[in-house]
Amino acid sequence: MKRSVFLLQAFILLLSWVNSSLSLLMHRNSPCVHRRRTALLSHSSHEDNSAQSEPFDDSRRSLVRTALVTLSVAFTAGSSLFGCEADARGLVRFPCNDKPLLNTYHFMRAGSSLLEIEDVWSTNPLFLTNREAALSEQGEEEVRQACNLLKKSGLNPSIVRYSLAASSIDTANIVGAEFNIGRDRLVPEFNYMDPRAIGRWDFSPKNVTEEAVWAMDADEAGPSGRGGRPPPNEDGTPSETLSDQVVRLTNLMSVLETLYSGDEILLVFPDGTGPALLSCLIGGIPLDRVHELNFRSGEIRENVDYSSVNALMTELPSPYYSEIIQRGRRELSLLRENPDEQRNVKELKFEKEQVFAEAQRKERQELEERKARQNELERTQKLEDERIQKEEQRKERQLQAQQREKERKRMRENKNNSIGGAVAAGSILFLASTSANTVDKNLEQNATIAEASNVDAEELEVTLSSAALEDAEEVKVSSVVEDETGSRELDQPLTLEPALVANHIDDLIDLEETYDWGDTWLGTINEIMNEDPDVSSKSE
Repeated sequence: MKRSVFLLQAFILLLSWVNSSLSLLMHRNSPCVHRRRTALLSHSSHEDNSAQSEPFDDSRRSLVRTALVTLSVAFTAGSSLFGCEADARGLVRFPCNDKPLLNTYHFMRAGSSLLEIEDVWSTNPLFLTNREAALSEQGEEEVRQACNLLKKSGLNPSIVRYSLAASSIDTANIVGAEFNIGRDRLVPEFNYMDPRAIGRWDFSPKNVTEEAVWAMDADEAGPSGRGGRPPPNEDGTPSETLSDQVVRLTNLMSVLETLYSGDEILLVFPDGTGPALLSCLIGGIPLDRVHELNFRSGEIRENVDYSSVNALMTELPSPYYSEIIQRGRRELSLLRENPDEQRNVKELKFEKEQVFAEAQRKERQELEERKARQNELERTQKLEDERIQKEEQRKERQLQAQQREKERKRMRENKNNSIGGAVAAGSILFLASTSANTVDKNLEQNATIAEASNVDAEELEVTLSSAALEDAEEVKVSSVVEDETGSRELDQPLTLEPALVANHIDDLIDLEETYDWGDTWLGTINEIMNEDPDVSSKSE
């Protein structure tokens, strides 16, 4: 190769010498403008001698200038077109077997994110910084274990370059704290370390879709990674092949090789395919086998170069990898045959949240309805209880009123009986006094007759007086006595006091306005007079 380049440069130099020789001959044989100009000025000998010497000087200067320009152009063109490879510092050409890298590189995948724990595969660059993709507790433990392995190896990175994905940021912060790396040495990378976007399959179940993508790359990507493109999406998520990610990684390495020299650089990727793909580029591995070098969550690989990468590869894929590819082919076939069945996990989650929210809303509504019915039932029951209580109270009051009415009626009857007894007693007294007055009058009028029969008159007087006194002293009345448990009727003979008799007489006077007692008294007196034949006969 070098010999052919040398021969080509000699040939270009020979052509340049021939070109300069031809230019010299042309200058010698061609008429000169200076000669025509000096012929017009032949009257001056001094000017004529100057005119004769100028053409030869111009020809020599023109020849030398033309030869130099031709040789320089030929040498420059030969060197640029057929010379050795450029020694530009930042230019990285893969694989890195002839020219070693200027820095030592360690590749690391971030720990498990919250979305990965939930089996969600997120690749949209717009959502990588969301805290829903932040490092989980499991991921933090994975990162600390990787740092311990790095410390045991005696390695201490001087530069940490990390993706702007939330999990990568958290991982870089933990690494910086473990190795006491300053913030000026923790450098974010804005887009060159982004994961490969999978288009319509974004936010799909990771365990299922990842195996399908591996199978697609193994069967369709090819050694250069230009095949195997995921289906496009409508939400702005890119649909990329492996070759699209190769462009970003190439630019990343060129930048790092330009900025740093002799540093130990730790690259923190958000996914496992990014560091595996860069390893394939460095080691010259066909890109359709990239997933054989895929990184696990929190995994770190030290001193990545051409030799270390090829040491990891085997001639044939491992049985575990072959099994994954077989499952992935079946999943890929299902995804392509039924594209609508594979739903976005985010949309499914949103739908589940909507269903859950709707169920909660219905449950709250049913609860409110049951509560309202219960309240209405309690209110109705309360009103019914109040109505029943009021009805019972009304019945009780009515019963009490009836009892009071019965008591009042009984009391009135007892009072009437008492009044009747008093009236009878008063009547007897009245009759007795009337009878006594009548007898006295009769005795006075019939003194002569009485004198004739003194014995009969004295017996009659004694008889009337005895009857009157007995009637006045022994009058039986009924008295009603009330106690705590109710009322009861007592039959007890009472002795009429004079004051009590006077009160009964007053009551009789009041009752006389209502009842016609005169006829009754007269009838009673007549009956008494008629029943006593002795009195009537004696009065006659």
